[in-house]
Amino acid sequence: MCTKTLISSIITVFLCLLFQASSYAEIYKWTDENGQVHYGEHPGNTGAEKVTIRQNETTKPRPINKTEEDIAESDKKNSGQQAEASGELIEVPPSKKEKRKLCNQAKGDIAAINSRGRMREINKKGEYVYLTEQQRQQRLSAARKKQDEFCR
Repeated sequence: MCTKTLISSIITVFLCLLFQASSYAEIYKWTDENGQVHYGEHPGNTGAEKVTIRQNETTKPRPINKTEEDIAESDKKNSGQQAEASGELIEVPPSKKEKRKLCNQAKGDIAAINSRGRMREINKKGEYVYLTEQQRQQRLSAARKKQDEFCR
C-alpha cells in the first residue's frame, strides 16, 4: 500500500515537472534565403534572434486615444449623418437610439477618467505614454460636453 502511494506521488511530481518545463521554452525568429520569416523553438540558422513573449497582458486590445481633431471629427459623425442636397451639407440629427448610445458612452468616459489617477495610452510605437494633467482635464471636459449634448 505504501509503495503504491510512493510510486503515484513520484509519477505526479514527474508529470508536473514535465509540463512546467515546456512553459519555459524559448521562441526564435529567423529569415531564410527566400525572405520567408520563420518562428520555432530551435534556431533555424545563425541569424536567429530570441523573441520575448509578454506575460500577464490583457487579451482585449485597448483602444488608442485619439487627438482632439479626431474626437471632434468622430463626434460630428456620431452626432448625425450629413446629407448632401443641392450642393449644401445638411446635418441630420441622430436618432433616439444613437443619442442614448452616445450618452452612455460619455457617462462611461467620465466615470473612467474620474476613477483613474494617472491615465495612459498606447502610442504609435506600441509603448505606454502617460497623459499630463492638462490632457486629462481636456478629455474630461470633452466627455462632459458630449454628455451635455446627448443626455437630455
